[in-house]
Amino acid sequence: MKTRVLTAVVGIPLLLIVASLGGWWFFTLGLLAAVIALYEFHGFAAGLGSNLSLSALILGGVASYLCVYFKLYNLLVVLFVALLILELFRTRSVLKNGSLLLMGSVYAGGLFAFLPLLRDLSFGYIILLLLITWGSDTIAYFWGIKYGRNKLWPAVSPKKSWEGAFGGLVGGLLGGLVAGLFGIVPTLYGALIGVGGSVVAQVGDLLESAMKRECGIKDSGFILPGHGGVLDRCDSMIVLAPFLYLAISWILR
Repeated sequence: MKTRVLTAVVGIPLLLIVASLGGWWFFTLGLLAAVIALYEFHGFAAGLGSNLSLSALILGGVASYLCVYFKLYNLLVVLFVALLILELFRTRSVLKNGSLLLMGSVYAGGLFAFLPLLRDLSFGYIILLLLITWGSDTIAYFWGIKYGRNKLWPAVSPKKSWEGAFGGLVGGLLGGLVAGLFGIVPTLYGALIGVGGSVVAQVGDLLESAMKRECGIKDSGFILPGHGGVLDRCDSMIVLAPFLYLAISWILR
């Protein structure tokens, strides 16, 4: 627990400083996190008995990150087709390796690009992202410990309960309301986005839990002492970030 707290005490201020700087600083941080996440996803693939090329995965993930950030979606499609052809000639395992290559490129690569995209809209939206994620995760945890009776999805995450998930909705709501209190978003929108964002964040958490359980892995990595890997720490945020980006782009701007 001490290691976990120490990592948070050091890591959170650094994250906020780089996020406040924005621009290429935060873009580079997101790209670095994506590269580490791609390495961790390669471990998932290995857990399934795949011989997926790490070089191809990192290439696909970094290209996906760049294409999403710069909105080069047509180029992204061409890239994916090229990677599938490459995997065909390398192993002839398009169904298994190819599927993992595409999923990893998008999940551990492209989704991270929405973090700097969200920051480009406003530093406040990164605060909103963190408030919803941390509020949902923290209250879900403690609410589940105190009131948890009915298992949410025992085959994927045995400790999570429906009661804890409800607590997560409360945490997301509070996070959105706090953002509204500080003028980041209108209060009503903050409440709605907070509840909806909590649902998305919890789905992101369950998604990574399902992948780890399928691969027989406890943590995605070890780069963050006490927290595991980048995917362990960012599983909710990288799924929530596109939701917030679209919600803010379509509704609030």
